[in-house]
Amino acid sequence: MASLKKMRDAAIKLKIPEEIRAQLGFDADTSGGNPMPYIAAVEKMDEFLSHEQCMAIMESQGCCKTGKRDEDCKAFAQKHANKTLGEKIKLLSTVEYMMAPALNEDGTITVTFSGHQNGKHAGANTCSCSVIKKLKQPFSVTPTYCGCCAGHFRYHYQNALGVKLRLLRVESSPLNTNCEAACSFTFKREGA
Repeated sequence: MASLKKMRDAAIKLKIPEEIRAQLGFDADTSGGNPMPYIAAVEKMDEFLSHEQCMAIMESQGCCKTGKRDEDCKAFAQKHANKTLGEKIKLLSTVEYMMAPALNEDGTITVTFSGHQNGKHAGANTCSCSVIKKLKQPFSVTPTYCGCCAGHFRYHYQNALGVKLRLLRVESSPLNTNCEAACSFTFKREGA
């Protein structure tokens, strides 16, 4: 789940000037679990920052970096250390909850996850984010917000594949399609 404090800290690390950071709403009150301050901050980021800056801030938010998925990905890395990246990507979909990865011709990696049903929203696809679950349909949230979820998968994919990744773009999202489009993220290998 995104944190306005962590978003602010990421913006500082990216050397976003203070006069711009002050306009992004990172100091908003998030007590009571209201999702709107998070959504408003991301919308302001879309307005004031470059796409690359937005993706860098949001991918740093990824949650759930421990537990069974972390253990499974690290075990996968050890078991398949001698395989090529293409071979690893083909095998990675066998790891529970690791979505459907694809190695693209340009060397990027696209990860797609569809059909998740959280019991809160109707549609072909839903969002698992605890902040988004609080919204009532219909709603429209900028796909930039999904960079947070992409950061979660980036962490696990880096561990499983043994490569450094950077979020290039959110391809599609249930958040701006009334839960009709799947979550899909494209990552670029660092140094590639």
